[in-house]
Amino acid sequence: MAHAQSLGIGAGTQGSQNYAVNAGFAEFLSQELGLDVRVQAYGGSGQSMPLIDAGRLDLQLVPSPDFAAAAFGDEPFEGRPLENIRAIGSLSSSAYGFMVRADSDYRTVSDIEGLTITYGFAAQPTLRLQVDGILAAGGLSIDDMSASNVPSVPNGVDDLISGNVDVAFFALQGGKTREADAAIGIRWLAVEETPEAEAAMQKFVPTSYIKVVPGGSAPGVEEDTPMMGYDYVLTGGAHLDDDVVRQIVELLHDNPDKVRGILNTFAEFEPAEMAPQFEGIEYHPAASAYYQEIGLVD
Repeated sequence: MAHAQSLGIGAGTQGSQNYAVNAGFAEFLSQELGLDVRVQAYGGSGQSMPLIDAGRLDLQLVPSPDFAAAAFGDEPFEGRPLENIRAIGSLSSSAYGFMVRADSDYRTVSDIEGLTITYGFAAQPTLRLQVDGILAAGGLSIDDMSASNVPSVPNGVDDLISGNVDVAFFALQGGKTREADAAIGIRWLAVEETPEAEAAMQKFVPTSYIKVVPGGSAPGVEEDTPMMGYDYVLTGGAHLDDDVVRQIVELLHDNPDKVRGILNTFAEFEPAEMAPQFEGIEYHPAASAYYQEIGLVD
């Protein structure tokens, strides 16, 4: 059955973490299941997820805040929830935050009041809430900053490299992270590891949590650094064939080492954590049935 299937996988812009994870996942499915998988890049999930909803794309690994916004009809899907998208499984936790030049004096989010920060993200509007959430965890808001509107997060990193902004929002494991570190040397800013900071963050990004990134584990992480974390959710359309979905979740669950080897983003993948229950989020029935069979959910 799998060998007859052709799947379209959405991805973010080239150079972004989302493009890298989806391209790596597509190659993984092709190698392990013999699927004919086509990767298609878009400016952001605001463009690709409606295509999954309409059955014109099949899959995409997306951050949980993007999935939740689409499912609930929040910005940028205000008033038009995508009723045909389904969760298939969580592959891993990822970290996100603010990078600054390594030769600066800034070490925590609360240090950057008044500085110029990347914002706007016309192609990726859900990311504005993530910036707002990280600022809130540091006791700040965008009104305390000088916002520099950029079309996408890779553009924002380019502006940090060129000196046009002081602070850039990005994913810890994105390709631009290494580029920026090689060009100027970077440091990731810490938030306070407290329940109060996490609650402030979750007012903007309900599926987020504070994630401590070990020192030395990534460029720009000099010491253990609390940052925003959230899950990468494999998202599919309700139209997806049950047999294909089951083959995918079985492959993921039974081969954790191979999943961790796809990309460093998935280094913390744990099969027992594949089915987090986010309130109001619906799983594909084939995935839900499999998780019930193996006892991950009731």
